[in-house]
Amino acid sequence: MSWIRTLAGTSSPGLKLFCLPHAGGNPALFRGWRALLPVDIELNLICYPGRLDRWQQPVPDSMAALVQAVTNAMTEHIDGEWAIFGHSMGAVVAHEAVALLAARGVPPPALLAVSAREAPQFHLPGSLHAGSDEALIDELMRLGGTDPALLAMPEMRGLILPALRADYALIERWRPDALRPVACPIAAFVGSSDPELDDAQARGWSEWTAARFTLDRFAGGHFYFSPDPQPLIERLRARLDEAQDSGRAR
Repeated sequence: MSWIRTLAGTSSPGLKLFCLPHAGGNPALFRGWRALLPVDIELNLICYPGRLDRWQQPVPDSMAALVQAVTNAMTEHIDGEWAIFGHSMGAVVAHEAVALLAARGVPPPALLAVSAREAPQFHLPGSLHAGSDEALIDELMRLGGTDPALLAMPEMRGLILPALRADYALIERWRPDALRPVACPIAAFVGSSDPELDDAQARGWSEWTAARFTLDRFAGGHFYFSPDPQPLIERLRARLDEAQDSGRAR
C-alpha cells in the first residue's frame, strides 16, 4: 500500500521518471508505458490514497498535504537524475512537488512534463466536489477516459466516485502561489480537442520555468494518450533527451 509503484527496466537506471495521474485516477493510466520506455528509464507510478489497494486510506484534505506526502515518498527514491510527468490534476501535484523539493535542497528534475492542464495563473475554483453524484458522472463522461459501462454499475460508482469527489475538492479549493519559476525545463503536452484548456492556457506554463519551455499537441481530447500512448512516449523521450543534453552542456 505504498505511494510509489516502481516498474524497473534494469537494476541501474540512468533516470527515474515519476508519473502522477488525474483526479480520481490511479497508476493504471500509465499501463503499457514500461514496454515503450528504454530499459534505463525507471518508471515510478504515484498512487494516491482512496483507490486500488489504498481504497480505505483517506485522501489528504488539501493540495498542500497531498504534495507534502508525495514529496516525502519521492525523496526516498531520488538518488540521481530524475524527471516527473503529471496528467491533469497530476500536473499541479508535479509542479508543486518540484517547487517543494527545490526548497528542501533536492536537485531539480531533468524535466517537468505537464499534460492536459492549464498553467496555474488560469486556474479557477470550482464546486463540482460539493455537487451530486450525477454531476460528477456527467463530468467524467464529458472528459472521457472512463468506461461508461463502469459508471452504469452502482457497485463501481461506489468505488470510483468517493476518490473522485475527494480529489476534486483538492483541486477546486487549491490556490496557486505567486509566480515562482522552477529551474528545470517544462514540457507541456495537450490534446487538440481537449475541452479543458486552450492554446494560451497551455502556453502559460512558459512563465513558470527559468529554463526552456516546449508545447506539443496530439490528436484527441483530455485523455489523448489513452488509446495509444506511443506518440506521447516518443515525444516525451525526445524532450527528455533535449533536456538532458542541455543540462550536460551547462
